[in-house]
Amino acid sequence: MIKKIRSLLAMPIALLDRKYFFKGFRKKDLLIYDDIFPHPVSGFRSEEFTVLLNNFSKSKIIVEPLAYPIVNTPIEDHIKHIEQFEAQNNSLKKKLKLKKRFININTKLFYCVFLNNIYMNLEWIERYKIPFIFTLYPGGGFQLNESISDSKLKRVLESQMFRKVIVTQKITQDYLLEKKLCSHGNIEFIFGGVVPQISLNKDLGDKKTYLKGKTTFDICFCAAKYTPKGEDKGYDVFIDFAIEISRKYDFVRFHIIGGFTDADIDVRMLEDKIKFYGYQNFESLGRIYKNMDVLISPNKAFILGKGAFDGFPLGTVVEAVLNGVVVLITDELKQNNSFIANVDLILIESQKQSLINQIENLIQNPEKLYSISENGRKKFQKVYSNEIQMLPRIAILQNEIAKT
Repeated sequence: MIKKIRSLLAMPIALLDRKYFFKGFRKKDLLIYDDIFPHPVSGFRSEEFTVLLNNFSKSKIIVEPLAYPIVNTPIEDHIKHIEQFEAQNNSLKKKLKLKKRFININTKLFYCVFLNNIYMNLEWIERYKIPFIFTLYPGGGFQLNESISDSKLKRVLESQMFRKVIVTQKITQDYLLEKKLCSHGNIEFIFGGVVPQISLNKDLGDKKTYLKGKTTFDICFCAAKYTPKGEDKGYDVFIDFAIEISRKYDFVRFHIIGGFTDADIDVRMLEDKIKFYGYQNFESLGRIYKNMDVLISPNKAFILGKGAFDGFPLGTVVEAVLNGVVVLITDELKQNNSFIANVDLILIESQKQSLINQIENLIQNPEKLYSISENGRKKFQKVYSNEIQMLPRIAILQNEIAKT
């Protein structure tokens, strides 16, 4: 028997799925799964899952680092991140389970975020007859009018164990209804996304702004790298814009956060006016944003793949606004239904001249910069509060658990 167990534990994780999940006597109310938690780079997961684990006494989360390569993180760092999370959340230590060996999956309800995560867990969820709810964020396998994505959605949403899907963009809700993939009664629309609440009430007393504490006008770009030149995030457009505007304004500086380096696109013309930071966790982002005036997000839909699109606004954009940074952002798919253009934020086209026009306007009218910074922060604090984001999520999960 011991030899058999050892041989099982030596097998690849994928082959163990049928063997190491078991339905034990102890039953949880909520079982969560995630493929990157508790990586500090994913602030929204850290907030959402921590809140859920604290609110549901009979809960736990299964984690495995499948998404670590996407953010250029060694798989080995996962254990370090788990230890850091447990040190900061001592009461939750017993609720975090690494996906290895044997795990009791007896639960009233299963929950995860992103299409790929629910899809790859669906077989054992159905085998053990566990009801599930998931959040359908943009990305993570979800693309509009794409056959593989539609096939996964159909499989998931037609499962006898499916109960509810939470969507964060109206375009997602409309898509599910128009494609007849899901009935309206099984869709819960909560605009936006979850944000670490520590970001909502930061002390910005030491923030430096153009002509208020500094003479430079600092512009940042923040995104993960999925294509060689970042066309999906508009990195190519940003660099073209940076080179052009730097010729006219010597005091403008550029800051690149995320997966890009000076090897991706030639930036030698910018000399010492550009700086690369690599990937940053949300706490580090806050420190960087305290010296930024503007964040530009010229992302484009359908570049990464057929039907691939980003949510509005991106998580990095939310964090920037909450740190007093004015954001210039595209909205090709008209997903904005909460923010007022030129009051809370600035809408742009993913074109060099559009960026130049808006930045010149802010340089020449710094009072507009200050006004949008203040207005945007107040509006985002309201939209991304846990009262708006997490309380409805908790209620949805509680209501379903009460039915079992």
